Amino acid sequence: MTANIEHVVVLMLENRSFDHIFGYRPGVRGLTGNERNLLDPSRPESSSNPAYVADANAPYAVLVGQGPGHSIQATNYQLCNDRGGPSPRLPATNDGFVRNYGDELFHDRIPNPTPQQIHVVMQAFAPTRLPSINALADAFCLCDNWYSEVPGPTQPNRLYMHAATSLGAGLNEWTRQFTTRTVYDNLQANGLTWATYSFDQNEVLEFSQLKASVACFKSFEHDFVPDVQAGKLANYSFIIPRFLNSYNAAGVTHGMANSQHAPEDARYADNLIADVYEGLRASPASWASTVLIVTYDEHGGFYDHVIPPAEGVPNPDGKNSPQPGDPPYAPSFAFDRLGLRVPAIIASPWVEAGRVDSTQYQHTSVLSTVKKLFGLPGFLTKRDESANSFESVLNLSSARTDTPLTLPRVQMPQVSVSIDDPRYPANQPLDRDQCALVQRVYHLTKDSQPAGFTAAILPIRQGDAHEFVRQSLQRYLAGTQARGGVDV
Repeated sequence: MTANIEHVVVLMLENRSFDHIFGYRPGVRGLTGNERNLLDPSRPESSSNPAYVADANAPYAVLVGQGPGHSIQATNYQLCNDRGGPSPRLPATNDGFVRNYGDELFHDRIPNPTPQQIHVVMQAFAPTRLPSINALADAFCLCDNWYSEVPGPTQPNRLYMHAATSLGAGLNEWTRQFTTRTVYDNLQANGLTWATYSFDQNEVLEFSQLKASVACFKSFEHDFVPDVQAGKLANYSFIIPRFLNSYNAAGVTHGMANSQHAPEDARYADNLIADVYEGLRASPASWASTVLIVTYDEHGGFYDHVIPPAEGVPNPDGKNSPQPGDPPYAPSFAFDRLGLRVPAIIASPWVEAGRVDSTQYQHTSVLSTVKKLFGLPGFLTKRDESANSFESVLNLSSARTDTPLTLPRVQMPQVSVSIDDPRYPANQPLDRDQCALVQRVYHLTKDSQPAGFTAAILPIRQGDAHEFVRQSLQRYLAGTQARGGVDV
């Protein structure tokens, strides 16, 4: 353990596999260019059943549809071409990504996708095309054996990052709230500080006991850099990206979705990585005692060639999916194997440059490391207790003085249509996952909505939805503050 770390900052982006972001980066456990999936892995290759070979030509945004599937069932198909998932009879071979993406495009009402459109699921980014995240890896430590906790979607994986369990949730079920103990409770109970920084939605509010800590829920745009500069950075900070395109009341572009969740353009998240790093690096006093972790919640259905671990993965708390009250389509899952690899970088002046760490890590490795760095008294569940911690990466005897002040940035696409044009990003309809996000915020905050507001009049455009989410959460927290911070 190093006593030099006083601040841990986590930026968790969305839905990209390790191979998709870093597969063609030299010196990592990446792609050779020979990896392939058949359109139907149960049949021999033929002119009607072609092979799709991995390459470095990924488009910044998927060409059609809403992106690859990433439910537990979809991931099972990706791993072994079977809805039930890997087993001793049918081991994982990671050969079903193309087949499952074809199914997903059919569900997105694209029944006859072109080979180019299907190929997206097997494609990766050349390092030069995402310069910020690659420069961060150049300057610090890239982990090429880091896994998501669940071979499935966003909510279960993000719950693990906060609480080392999803409480048996194997799917996104946005009407639930949780009261289980979190890393934030552990920090607060031991006299340490925490904060979240978000743009629109904030999943940490799904833990109902935490909303009483109103001052800990902050805006990335308005609060992050001022807090860093003023020496007010918390001991543990969690940054949540923007999920919705938006604009302000004056009609000036306010911000583009930067979570990197398909079908979004990946360039906006790459710039967010630079924003976070440069915000920390601009304050020498704060940076000298900080470690930044940049990772992704899950693989998002994009190809990765490494078979995820299925041995020695403990169920955190004895809760399986489905849980009582889950919908009939909830998957059967025992939480005894990990999800696929995701990108992860550990950045700090206490980390040597250009390091590649192939230790097996997972999201709860963050919680295990935080416990050790800050001397917290206990683990949250069996999952963070079993996860490898990475404090040994912070192994330098003195802080580096050569860490870059800035990161290179990819040029952003230009929006050429007027703000009144239906094609303007903030005027676009919500995709499937964004609709679910809006529904989640409505269920969370419906008791603080204006009189007469119902789910029937929820916004359907991204800019309107951004304002709805932002204002709803502000009212929700304001109501807690008006009650003296007491959750009733």
